[in-house]
Amino acid sequence: MTLKAAVKGTIGRVARTPPMSARTRGGLHRRINVVYLHYVGEPRSYLPESYRDLTLERFDRDLALLGRYFEFCPLRDVVLDERGNGSRPRLAVTFDDGCDLLAGGAAEVLERHEVKATTFVVTSTVDNDNLMWTHKLSAVQALRDENACVRNYNELMATAGLPEIGDASRLMQASLAWPTALREELVDRLWDLCDMPPLAEYLAQERPYFTWDGLTEWIARGHHVGLHTHSHPHCSRLSPDAIEDEVVEPAAVLRERLGLDYLPFAYPFGDRLDEATERRLYDAGVFDGAFGIGGFARRRTPPHRLERSTIEIALDYGVFGKAFLGLPR
Repeated sequence: MTLKAAVKGTIGRVARTPPMSARTRGGLHRRINVVYLHYVGEPRSYLPESYRDLTLERFDRDLALLGRYFEFCPLRDVVLDERGNGSRPRLAVTFDDGCDLLAGGAAEVLERHEVKATTFVVTSTVDNDNLMWTHKLSAVQALRDENACVRNYNELMATAGLPEIGDASRLMQASLAWPTALREELVDRLWDLCDMPPLAEYLAQERPYFTWDGLTEWIARGHHVGLHTHSHPHCSRLSPDAIEDEVVEPAAVLRERLGLDYLPFAYPFGDRLDEATERRLYDAGVFDGAFGIGGFARRRTPPHRLERSTIEIALDYGVFGKAFLGLPR
């Protein structure tokens, strides 16, 4: 742990202990409190390394901690009824990437704490029809020799005219600079160069994502569904046609197929469309709220400009420490 992380952790822990907790609670009452994470359960090769220690036991402890300070509420209630009626601030729990929360036991932990969560799905992966491109990179990195991975990556980048990397730990960060139009081609070529198993075989074994039937069951159990785009791009780089493909059309599919009357939207990487486009899509009813990952937004923030805070790392500081210090983000 770095010194900076240790200091932040200390601030967060102090912020939720008396007498400091009164100031922290006041700060949280002035915010729209929404947290996010990606996955809970046993480690999987397709997950980035930082997600692989999010066990059910840790998640259970984290929810117990949060439940002492917050009233858990569905996302829609937190956004549309910000104040609530009780003495505790409200909190919504959300998940990105559409990983199956039923099969691994996460739903049972949520329901034990009376949490009605929202999963933001990547529509191209529902029914395990595809593996999200960042998950392909994580699987390659986890399952193949580091030297071979770097060698194959650099050979591929040379053909594409893109920068090379010095070690496998740079693979994910370097891929974020790939041109959007080449992303799927590049990741699939790297998968083949690294002699990964046939994708259909890998998906049949791992089953990472919700199915349509699973989403229906998720909703029947009182939880909620939102959109995380069609293929997990950087939204600020999307052309008008690509916005239709990645946001507008998938939103319509989710509303129709699942019978949704409230559809929130979460940006991959927290990378937002420009504000005018956000407002246009919101006014057109494409989505009912849009979320980045910049921390808790203040009250009266427009629904298309909302933010969330991660609880995968630095839970104490991101949730409690910033509210205590009065930081908006």
